[in-house]
Amino acid sequence: MNGKTVTVLQVGAHGYGRVHLDHQIELAEQGVVRVVGVADPRPPDPELIKRLGRPEVADSPTTLLAKHSPDVVVIATPIHTHVPLAVQAMRAGSHVLVEKPPTATLAEFEELLSVATETGRSCQIGFQSLGSTALDRARELIADGSIGELRGVGGAGTWIRDAAYYARSAWAGRLVLDGVAVTDGALTNPFAHAVASALRIVGAEERGSLRSIEVERFRSRAIETDDTACVRVVTSTGVPVTIAVTLSAATSRDPVLTLHGSRGIVRLWYTRDELRLEIDGVEQESGSWPRSSLLRNLAEHVADPSVELLSPATRCHSFMSVLEAIRLDGPAAALSPEHYQMIGEGTAAHPVVTGVDDAVFASAERLALFSELDLPWGAKRPG
Repeated sequence: MNGKTVTVLQVGAHGYGRVHLDHQIELAEQGVVRVVGVADPRPPDPELIKRLGRPEVADSPTTLLAKHSPDVVVIATPIHTHVPLAVQAMRAGSHVLVEKPPTATLAEFEELLSVATETGRSCQIGFQSLGSTALDRARELIADGSIGELRGVGGAGTWIRDAAYYARSAWAGRLVLDGVAVTDGALTNPFAHAVASALRIVGAEERGSLRSIEVERFRSRAIETDDTACVRVVTSTGVPVTIAVTLSAATSRDPVLTLHGSRGIVRLWYTRDELRLEIDGVEQESGSWPRSSLLRNLAEHVADPSVELLSPATRCHSFMSVLEAIRLDGPAAALSPEHYQMIGEGTAAHPVVTGVDDAVFASAERLALFSELDLPWGAKRPG
């Protein structure tokens, strides 16, 4: 850190913004950052502000940017507000950490990149899993031939999200809100880390590194976007990557990426930084790997530009191409009520799609789309 304490302005104090603030307390205690401001229309808890060192609080970042000239602005606000806030911060002279997904459209992402280049400011994207050295280890096991020839990567995620999850904000589950793109889907938001992590592992993150993108998306709720979806991309080198996920599962499990090799496999649970190597069906290696904080990494980069960013916007183009394919696919296909069952009542109610847990994991194992599996609801896209 070269002894430099980096000043930070947080925009968005609730939801995942609260996670950022809790982490900033830890980094402030270590002398890595000093929080100078918190901007949110709903003021955060006074006790939290005290623990942060009593930064100035305002309902918007405008006055805080002018008064404090923070080194870094952390943006944890609704998806469709990321670009205007990031542009404002970079043009005010701050580097930015923008929560994922960085933008709601590919065109907005290009604007974000353009302003970063114009201002010379760094833009880190909040894919926390990209700070995990478990991903580095997975790449090493591919590069050294431990699993033989890489035949593909499959990802599986089964989570349960209830009615309260979609009622928490006006933009939840929306493709568009008040004429503005949002693109809040299962693959673009809650399971975005699965997509980004898989693309990092196969080295297909930057512009031009994908040959094709196929998406299949379904909904078992009265939303615009998907709660059950799969995507298959083929990289420019011919490696298929398939990610299948659902928020309408029977059982919540930690999402897993499976690297399929000609003589072995690697399973990576990116939410808990755990990796297991199996050769010919026999476990060879298993353990947890350390993860670096993206804010700490950005602070170190600000203090010493020779420190490389872990999740720079410039390496996010393929993820945004996937998001754009999902956006352009339009509203997700509505599943017939015969294909799901409602569990619970009120805000705790949630649908369970018939056989979806098995389907998600079968997709990851076979690198298959839902339409290529024997599913009563996935054989073709409903009208």
